[in-house]
Amino acid sequence: MIRVLTISMLFFLNSWIAPIFAQSSTDYNEILSLPLHYSEVNPESPVGIFSLDLPFFFPAQNSIKHRFSAAFTMANTWHPRARFLYPQNLTAEQRTELKDIYMAWRPEYFEVMNIETKDKLFQSDGVLQHLKLTYLTGWKEKNNLIINLNLHQLSGGQSLHNFLVSDSFIEAFHSNFAIEDNFGRRLFPFNKASIQFDDEDGNSFRKEKGDLFTSVIDAHYYRQLIDHKNSKWHFESQLGGHLSIPLNNFHPYLIPGVSLGLRTDLRLGAKSSLTYALDGAITDQTFARWGTGIKAIDWQYRKHAKSYLALNLISAKKNVFVLGLLVNYQDPLMNGYYFTWDQTGYHELGVEFLQEGDYWEGEPISKEFYLAKLTPASVYYFSVKTYFVMGFHKNGHQFNITCGEDLFSVNNAPDIQFSFQYSFSPFGKK
Repeated sequence: MIRVLTISMLFFLNSWIAPIFAQSSTDYNEILSLPLHYSEVNPESPVGIFSLDLPFFFPAQNSIKHRFSAAFTMANTWHPRARFLYPQNLTAEQRTELKDIYMAWRPEYFEVMNIETKDKLFQSDGVLQHLKLTYLTGWKEKNNLIINLNLHQLSGGQSLHNFLVSDSFIEAFHSNFAIEDNFGRRLFPFNKASIQFDDEDGNSFRKEKGDLFTSVIDAHYYRQLIDHKNSKWHFESQLGGHLSIPLNNFHPYLIPGVSLGLRTDLRLGAKSSLTYALDGAITDQTFARWGTGIKAIDWQYRKHAKSYLALNLISAKKNVFVLGLLVNYQDPLMNGYYFTWDQTGYHELGVEFLQEGDYWEGEPISKEFYLAKLTPASVYYFSVKTYFVMGFHKNGHQFNITCGEDLFSVNNAPDIQFSFQYSFSPFGKK
């Protein structure tokens, strides 16, 4: 349905808006090689922010040597507390029996069978805010380097600028246009905020409302391989090398990665074009330890993929409007799942959810949260997230707005996230 609506929207815009922009007497090469730099098209996960996320980047043909970018992202995170139980020293018979036992019933099985377990705990609630400061430079036409500094703050979502990702707005939307209290938020007070992860060795990572913290500095090098363009068509490919350096005590690992990107542009008119691009990568999340931290992220070789389709329109004054759709895929953060459509398939480990009579952050729980399974899914299952993109380019300045939402069958990332990115060149085309 999303694809049909997006294609219909692109067709409508090209049919009705493109003629306003088009003047066939002028041929602008820019329309076939617009710069693509979307820094905030990854799930704003309270665990994933400590790993290596990759930008979506393809430079312009005449790229500016020095650019700066600032991006602000806000995302609602809601994962009621859950414990993950890892059974120890299982017999062959017990391993076989566990295959037929539902994940939430396994803790009772472990207790009855007197099976020793090692436990992890995870919970998150609130609005996660992310400020990304970027420096971008290029040289010899084919080389580009991006360096990002990432800063975060956990909010309760009460501020006016957080309205679109607040608990109250999301639940009002669900009540009017979807399923009433679809995630069980109304069982717990709004506007609270906390993130906590405890590992099996008793180490704990916790952030509360108002806390400021850093995650990583990440760097991305891109080398253009092929660049072919004629009057109607453009194709390019590139290789990327990536590295994140930890500025945290949650997952203090150096994480390297490599990527391959392919892009093609098709001219639709004198001042309109269609862009399709793919980017695939693999990162090593446990490459080298850089201090002590929490035993959380343990999926070593993590695959990433992004697919992008956009309509580009350019005016007589060379102002550019971009409307697109980007789909982002990422492997899990932690080992333990096997695929099932309802996201309840786990190898051996048991999951213990909040029950009636329990307390969470000092508040009594009246009944089990609906869709509590999304807490383990957020770290043990892969992520697929769609981003609607709007971009505006004028005189070397770029402003991008992205809105991210989960797919219905893979719903484990933040409920919704918005990003605003502004980039500019302080030195002109030097």
